Amino acid sequence: MSFVKVAKVSEIPAGTMKHIEAGGKEICIANVSGKFYAIGDRCGHENARLSTGPLEGTVVTCPMHFSKFDVTTGKLLSGPKLETGGAVKMFERCPEDVQKAMTQMFRRLAESQSQIKTYDQQVYEVKVVGSDVLVQL
Repeated sequence: MSFVKVAKVSEIPAGTMKHIEAGGKEICIANVSGKFYAIGDRCGHENARLSTGPLEGTVVTCPMHFSKFDVTTGKLLSGPKLETGGAVKMFERCPEDVQKAMTQMFRRLAESQSQIKTYDQQVYEVKVVGSDVLVQL
């Protein structure tokens, strides 16, 4: 295993993340208060890029179904949550039978989505050398 240069420090300001691809892997590099962490960038639930979700402290939230991961450990903190309220609201002006059918459909979808197992993310060792961010592959 060797370290590979993946970014410049200046490309990832504190409180942000960057998607990189190296060695056939998709990796999310997070800068938490000046310290860099690297985890797998694809949520194990529905394959969304974690690097496009919000980072709050050391927690990244999947932008698709809101699973939460600790960027320092890769550990899954909470599983997916499919919010159906907004989708159901889109059908407010439809006839009552359509609203009822859509509500049932979205509830079933949320239930089936919640049963998909989501796993911890792979963690990669990171080091900074001068102005370069390196990840061990």
